[in-house]
Amino acid sequence: MFDEKMVSSLQKLGLSSYGARTYIVITNFGPVDATTIASEANIPRTKIYDVLNKLERDGWITVDQGRPKLFTACDPRMVIDRMQSDLMGEIDSLSSEMSMMYDQQIKKEIPRVWLIHGKKSITAKSVDMVSRAKKSVMMTGDLYFPEEIESLKPIILKAKKNQISFRIIAGDVIKTSEGEINLIRSFEDVQPEMIVSGKPPIKYVVVDEKELLIVFPKINEDILDLNKVVALWIPSPAIASSMADMFNMRWNTYIQMQTGP
Repeated sequence: MFDEKMVSSLQKLGLSSYGARTYIVITNFGPVDATTIASEANIPRTKIYDVLNKLERDGWITVDQGRPKLFTACDPRMVIDRMQSDLMGEIDSLSSEMSMMYDQQIKKEIPRVWLIHGKKSITAKSVDMVSRAKKSVMMTGDLYFPEEIESLKPIILKAKKNQISFRIIAGDVIKTSEGEINLIRSFEDVQPEMIVSGKPPIKYVVVDEKELLIVFPKINEDILDLNKVVALWIPSPAIASSMADMFNMRWNTYIQMQTGP
């Protein structure tokens, strides 16, 4: 009987089922002949020499060319270390080559941009984006709609439950054409990660560093007109990740100011 986990692990290193079982038998028995190996590994005698020859070529065993031939396992630590080194080299090379290809593709990417008009359509797009988040949501700026806030609350709770980062940078009170919105009070029952800092009248929503929504209001005497808003939706990882970097820089700077040197 063979340890199936050991056989499976050897197969992951490139051995066939026959090869894995053969190597285990040879390692266990020491110098051993082909007939004994075939019997112990439960491999047809017509197949055993093909298996042994491949193991020798790949550096798993050595062969004593006597009569009969005796097969000895190479030190598994040396064999596996060599394979691990070769594999890591291949992985590093593949990572470098594929990254270059990806970076070149990103450079050639022509960002797609959609213009969205109106509070209702913009709210729907914002809520749709954050509800699909798998890793992170970043929102910065002083532009929220009352309907949007109510829709965001269950999404924030779900994000916290699923360990999705949901961070907000905004002012505490927003003056809008529909009255003042106190964001701290509005979100107090769901408590997202939130920093009260600055009052930019434009809002950025970055989801998973893959797509970006920029919302622009019409401003009349420091009051945001919620009935005259437009937005740009940009599903571009290159642009979204750059905006995420700026968000993180601002967030980390604020945290450092609060915690001190």
